Amino acid sequence: MTFLLIPPYLIFAFFVMRNVLKKQPTRKRKWQIGLLTAFLLYLPLGWDVILGRAVFYGLCASQGGVHVYQTVELGPEYWNEDGSPRFVTKDGRFNSTVFNGKYKFEIIDKRYSENMMNTGQIIEKISDVSTGKPLGERVIIDYHGGWVAKYTGFFVRGSRCYGHEDNLGNSIYQDLLIYIFKKKINGKGERR
Repeated sequence: MTFLLIPPYLIFAFFVMRNVLKKQPTRKRKWQIGLLTAFLLYLPLGWDVILGRAVFYGLCASQGGVHVYQTVELGPEYWNEDGSPRFVTKDGRFNSTVFNGKYKFEIIDKRYSENMMNTGQIIEKISDVSTGKPLGERVIIDYHGGWVAKYTGFFVRGSRCYGHEDNLGNSIYQDLLIYIFKKKINGKGERR
């Protein structure tokens, strides 16, 4: 029902702007006061968008990206002849059957629906099943606009960040996998 309040508010804002601009003596003063008035009229609808973007970028810088806790060197039986990993399917997903269930891939979706900032996290994690400890995770932060978008049903294309290491060009799963699993060559690990 919140969306019913937006049209009357926009009409109100139009008349306020028109009356404020009429009272200004010079063109320069109209621009100055007009911009200030427009900003003040925007605040009731968009204050949380400004703050939400700041929170989003802060979370991206501090929590987003690939976090590797332990690397695993794998022998030649885990790699195809062309050097590609056998544990990644053709569509880029993790194939745990190659490891006989030793490693587990899971996606944890943390939506902060009660959060006014309309942000969330998607955590892609690979764990060692025997110890239960994570080998690594990739944290994706997303943001979907302020309260107007949330409560009115208007579609807002969200923003998503993968941290500072998101330009690898790989599928969503491979970004994490290439940092954890490395090819063993002559006793030395090689970055894949």
